[in-house]
Amino acid sequence: MDGGVSRQHATIRRDGQLFWVSDLGSANGSFINDVVVSSARALRHGDRVQFGTSNFVFDSVEEERPPNESGDNSTHSLKTVNLDLPVKTVRTTLLVGDLRNFSALSAQLSAEEVAAMLREWYAQCEDVLKSRDAIIDKFIGDGVFAYWPDDAPSTREKATEAAKLLSGLEAHEFLKRKWLRKNMNLEVHCHIGLNIGDVALGAMARGNTTAVGEAVNVTFRIESLTRKLQVPVLASDSFLKGWPNGRQLYQNVGIYPVKGQPDPLEVYSLIDVPAMAF
Repeated sequence: MDGGVSRQHATIRRDGQLFWVSDLGSANGSFINDVVVSSARALRHGDRVQFGTSNFVFDSVEEERPPNESGDNSTHSLKTVNLDLPVKTVRTTLLVGDLRNFSALSAQLSAEEVAAMLREWYAQCEDVLKSRDAIIDKFIGDGVFAYWPDDAPSTREKATEAAKLLSGLEAHEFLKRKWLRKNMNLEVHCHIGLNIGDVALGAMARGNTTAVGEAVNVTFRIESLTRKLQVPVLASDSFLKGWPNGRQLYQNVGIYPVKGQPDPLEVYSLIDVPAMAF
């Protein structure tokens, strides 16, 4: 079973002699020839189709046989192949989110309650990120790593919107109402790190498609700075470079050394996120 395939991942439907692939809002996306399926796409002979980490080739072969009622004498099939998608370097917009106070919170709940809370938060992340065209690379315990395979200003706007929703008080109203009934000291906060950089996208190993590279590591380090600086959302200078409108949404909070980086990073805090308790 492919863990990267959602329960309702995609559909393939026939319309006349064409077969159309549509993604159903899957967590990890559907791809045709390495291009994400954002709207219905018609399949052509030889197209490579990817759902999760499962890869297929679309065969459309004409055979000498009596035509059916519609007059079509061709056959079509999707067959599984041993296909390693090429690893390629892509300029990518990156987002790392992490729940704060999670250790203290989980200590006050049963294991079943913690699991239920994380399921609710995962669902919330999927709603926010997928509706803004992000690809969720993975959930890591109480964290999430997602990316957009481009760095257009419109993509940075989507990443900023996602950061606002995932980190803002409003985003956690439901979880707070649910969990504060038992203990008024429990609160759920998500902190976000945003970055842009070159990453390698593709199949790193059998059954494991992910984004890797130093830019990914830097994004995790930026998120970890949010606790030190007591801000919910931090973005790198790379995230704002070449995006003049973004300078109106973020304010410079200084230059800080980060683990594993020879040079310190200049970071910016999202201005209009409500203040939180840290």
